[in-house]
Amino acid sequence: MSSCVQGRCFIMSYRTSMLASQLCFIERDVLIKVGWEELIHCKWTKMDSSGNINTASIQEKRSRTEEQGIEQVIQRFNTVCQWVSSEIVRTRNMNERVKLIEKFIRLAKKCKMYSNYATLVQILLGLQSPAVARLEKTWSKVSTKCQKLLSQLTEFTSPMKNWKNIRDSMTETTRIKIPFGGCIPFLGIYLSDLVFNSEKPRNLPACLDQPLVNFRKHRVIATVIKRVLTFQGLAMRYSFDEDGILLEKCRNLQVLDAAKIRDLSASLE
Repeated sequence: MSSCVQGRCFIMSYRTSMLASQLCFIERDVLIKVGWEELIHCKWTKMDSSGNINTASIQEKRSRTEEQGIEQVIQRFNTVCQWVSSEIVRTRNMNERVKLIEKFIRLAKKCKMYSNYATLVQILLGLQSPAVARLEKTWSKVSTKCQKLLSQLTEFTSPMKNWKNIRDSMTETTRIKIPFGGCIPFLGIYLSDLVFNSEKPRNLPACLDQPLVNFRKHRVIATVIKRVLTFQGLAMRYSFDEDGILLEKCRNLQVLDAAKIRDLSASLE
């Protein structure tokens, strides 16, 4: 079933805070399935230059059971990014499309407020996709307030300086009491750290014919795993009320394929 009814995206019928809370639950359910063994082996994927997690770069075939957690994180990440673009380009009326973009921007802000960094990044990447970004006439009608908010969120999630802003913010949430109880990390940053670290040598140049263990390499692995386990615990602390109907709508998102998204975008403007 399509996630739009008569051309209107379902998110327009719900309060932004309720949507954001249900998205926290879905990301929580995916995150807690990630096993520490998967993180140690680091054989699943890499991130592309735009920050998307690229499933095409799998380095080695492994059992579906072993990869299940990471694969679900990747799949959910890419699905939400594509869903945002899909909903915008299949909203044919310009005024409705403008309202939908503004709704997504407010939703991204609420996700940041709830420390759901995963959905925050997903929504922003969907809004910044080529098919959506090219809709200049549509964007010209987006309110100044929302435009400013989007710029602030984009700056916050910028990959510059190794994702410094969002990385520092996620680290800070592990040290303080979080207002809304829980936290969902943008796991892609830590997966990227592990992939980069995996390319470093296990041993350092020999000294007196004795190989030296590269303790820094193992320390990075241990630090990332400890942090992910901490976030899994934090993710369980959300105390929002569940809305079964909305939860299912947010979980079972219907997306268009990339070619269809491009075609619809081209037909709009």
